[in-house]
Amino acid sequence: MSEKEYKYIIYKLENGIGRITLNRPNQLNALKYPLIMEIVDILGSSMKKKAIRVFVIEGSGRAFCSGDDLKGMGDEGLKFEPLEDGSRIPHQRMIKLIRKIQKPVIALLHGHCLGAGFELALACDFRLAADNLQIGDHRATRAICMMSGASWFLPRIVGFARATEIIMTGRHLDAKEALEIGLIHKVYPLAEFKEKSQEFIQKIAELPTRCLGFNKAMLNFSQFNELFPSLQYELDLYMRNMATYDHFEGIKSFLEKRTPKYRGK
Repeated sequence: MSEKEYKYIIYKLENGIGRITLNRPNQLNALKYPLIMEIVDILGSSMKKKAIRVFVIEGSGRAFCSGDDLKGMGDEGLKFEPLEDGSRIPHQRMIKLIRKIQKPVIALLHGHCLGAGFELALACDFRLAADNLQIGDHRATRAICMMSGASWFLPRIVGFARATEIIMTGRHLDAKEALEIGLIHKVYPLAEFKEKSQEFIQKIAELPTRCLGFNKAMLNFSQFNELFPSLQYELDLYMRNMATYDHFEGIKSFLEKRTPKYRGK
């Protein structure tokens, strides 16, 4: 089914999959404030929607996202006011919501994934790529700093030394290298990308969504806390998960020696 109409993205919710498509193909889906705020609107209004089992973020046309639109970032008279959560620019709000939402978020990467688009992909839980991917952050070569989480995400994903080299040199990585260093999770031939990525998405959508959401929250918590607080937080969410339908279904299906049928609740 189609959802709310947006100007710069396409959003559809079908079979539990909330699909966000960046829709500025002539600009290689370059980001600007109104587009980012449309993503914020979707994620912010979907925090507790049980019908959504997984989010997908992808780009239309020839690329995932070429980065920020330096010519039209704040056009159309948009005045962004800092939010109560402390976000000073729309990028920060978008990244926070991707990490906060207790649902898997999958980025489908093809063509260029650069700059702020690179940071958007880093915030997602899974990164699937077509074999024509060019990924990285060349902003340093134009005397532009990163500002949407690359300094936090990238060292945790590929290690500090690799992150330093990628950010400081501004070079682009191809899909093969990105897979080898753990920056992306899967690579598919471009001709098969839609089909193969959909198979992966469907498998994630069929898993126990609330359990995955609790695990995501645990992983987030562990990035800021030491072992014992993390153990306590794990136990708290473990107990909450025990009260879900899917937990009972998982145990019951194991005892009955059958494939579980999860409902995401």
